[in-house]
Amino acid sequence: MKPIEFLQHYRNNKDYYLPMIDHESKFWPRREEELGDINLGWDCGAIGRRPYFLECWSGDRVTMITFFISTVGIENYTTEEMEKMLTDAGLYAKKDGYKEASVLRVIDSNDNTFFSVNIVVGLEDEDSIIDGAIVYPYKWLNEFNGYHQGE
Repeated sequence: MKPIEFLQHYRNNKDYYLPMIDHESKFWPRREEELGDINLGWDCGAIGRRPYFLECWSGDRVTMITFFISTVGIENYTTEEMEKMLTDAGLYAKKDGYKEASVLRVIDSNDNTFFSVNIVVGLEDEDSIIDGAIVYPYKWLNEFNGYHQGE
């Protein structure tokens, strides 16, 4: 299922799923004014009943992906367990040179707690150190959410 189709399904069936971070409904500019990071793309879906939201961004010559996943029921997961869940789900694969993810906890505007799993995709002018993460243009998400370019 493509991410827009999943979002529509998720929004129509929220009682079935654990929470998804509120980033799925915000406006995504090309560049974040505060930090100067470039928003490259996004994805979302679910691992069972657990939705994830992926953000791909670049800053300081490093490209990153960040997965946001509810902590409900997995509150004590280690970084290794989080990476295993994501790789076992086929969301990305590690390549030579892979650097361990950093995992933080964040709380969204709905007071839900999420793991923020930050993974280095690659450094400027070097080969990617992961495979498989698929990202879609933020333009699609902005349009789906009723935002128009320039807002």
